[in-house]
Amino acid sequence: MSTSLPQQASKFSLNELSIVTKTGKLDISKIYEEINIFDSILTPIMSGSLIINDSIGLSPKLIFDGSEILLINIGKNNDSDSLRLKKAFRIYKQSNRVNINQNSEKYSLDFVSDEFIFSDQQRINQAYKSTYSDIARKILINYLKAPSTKMSGIFEGTSGIRDIVIPNLKPLDAIEWCAKRSIDSKKSPNYMFFENNLGFNFVSLSSLLSQKELFKIRFSTKNMEETNIVDDLLSPRSYEVVNQTDKIKMTRSGVNAGTFIGFDPITRTVQNKRIGFEDHYNAMTHGNKTPNFSQSTNRGGELVTEAFDSKKTVSSFGANRKNSEYVKKYDPTSISKIENQEDFIFQRKAILSNLMNKRIKLVMPGNFQLTSGFNLNIRVPDFSLKETGGDNEDRAVSGKYLIVATRHIIGFDKHETVLEVATTSNELGFIPQSTADQNKVLSNYGTY
Repeated sequence: MSTSLPQQASKFSLNELSIVTKTGKLDISKIYEEINIFDSILTPIMSGSLIINDSIGLSPKLIFDGSEILLINIGKNNDSDSLRLKKAFRIYKQSNRVNINQNSEKYSLDFVSDEFIFSDQQRINQAYKSTYSDIARKILINYLKAPSTKMSGIFEGTSGIRDIVIPNLKPLDAIEWCAKRSIDSKKSPNYMFFENNLGFNFVSLSSLLSQKELFKIRFSTKNMEETNIVDDLLSPRSYEVVNQTDKIKMTRSGVNAGTFIGFDPITRTVQNKRIGFEDHYNAMTHGNKTPNFSQSTNRGGELVTEAFDSKKTVSSFGANRKNSEYVKKYDPTSISKIENQEDFIFQRKAILSNLMNKRIKLVMPGNFQLTSGFNLNIRVPDFSLKETGGDNEDRAVSGKYLIVATRHIIGFDKHETVLEVATTSNELGFIPQSTADQNKVLSNYGTY
């Protein structure tokens, strides 16, 4: 981190904000009102919007047609440091154009990574025999012509050589298709494909969740004379627990338990596979020591981890073909193309639902190091009266979290970063258990 930081954590240095037009480069650093930049582990590319207060007749002169390039170079100072964003985007839309007075107007310019536009202009119909991670890298380089500056993210190898044909998909859709079908060495289907400030990433949630925390986030007073600017950068302006638990969602998405029903029209077989919480949770690495899970019993005396009718997924599958003499004799090469659909069709949704079941929203001083795919150690205070010498942390919420989405808001004189963080685990050290008395009260309350 550079030592020449600004006096306040929300301040920044706008080194360049330009539009490359048909006639050359145009500096718009004096006429913008707000820049919003988005990234998320759930989306393949970065995007954003730019609000312009135009009093120089820029819009009628340029006639925005989607060919314009936006150059953004923002940091905490004028030097090159880690708290910087320097990227080029494609402006794809002008909208919300309104008149302010006789001499000025306001409008929004929406921008996106150019790979998104390029991806929409082509399709892939090609056979591959390789790992899914290698296929994803080849698509980025060969089809999307991704520059080396965008290949600095994490590319983690996947398990198994696959013999596949990409089924007429756009390149970015094809990479996401590969990510959804990818499994690691423990057969866990938890790979994600996304772009953050470092570039493109093709990596498992296990790897992301097990990384060391980037920062420790504590709540403290901001912008006081005696505070350190670095501490101020890591202190939230505000926070909100977006979701702490959702029993209905966990039930319906198969987090607790469910059944995969596979049918094979070739061997004419049907297979039922019961999948419980431990099947997908224990196959991954997590940030904290205790799972976000509570064991409860329904009024029928059934544990939530045994309620396999909670969710049922039906899909074709080919696992039984490996034992079929007919297939071995007449179509032996197809065996090498068989994938275990039960590994990713059912469990992937459960894994993502479990991750997003505990989420916190933080508003932080602007910091481009805070980007999707990194971990934070968040220490949330207990907002209640404390006894002398008591613990001041809410351990049900505090812990290691993964940044799943960011929004950088750059006004004319202030930069803030809005984060959404999530976790699959907690620091409680125990799994809550329901009691028989709870169900008894539920059944008997109101009776006479």
